[in-house]
Amino acid sequence: MASPPITNREFAYFYISGSGRHESISDLLGLAPTQAWNVGDAIGETSRTRETMRWRLDSGLDDKNPLAAHLEALLWKLLSRESKLRELSLDYDHVLQCVGHYPPSGHGVHLGRETVRQAARLGAAFDLDFYYLDESE
Repeated sequence: MASPPITNREFAYFYISGSGRHESISDLLGLAPTQAWNVGDAIGETSRTRETMRWRLDSGLDDKNPLAAHLEALLWKLLSRESKLRELSLDYDHVLQCVGHYPPSGHGVHLGRETVRQAARLGAAFDLDFYYLDESE
């Protein structure tokens, strides 16, 4: 039986990174992260430790939703905290991380003007990671 065709899988999350503690980010924003760690925290079961703090917020959507929907969900959660995020952007990196897994045919992403404008209001950069998979992957 043949495998089903590869379908687009997309997701996005927002993260803040730097040298502080993730608990202070949560306290300031009044928002719990989806994942977080501090400098020196263990990386899984290894003997290695984290070199930077990271506070991460997922969109809450399944990866079958389009990237635009993930970004919209994140921006909706974050824009109510715009002034606090802009304050944090002076000392921390803010990133909207976008990830896509696609069939081998060509694919492009359009970031609309309003999405870019809203991300800029939060002091956020975009990081786009796209992977093209063949049928065997």
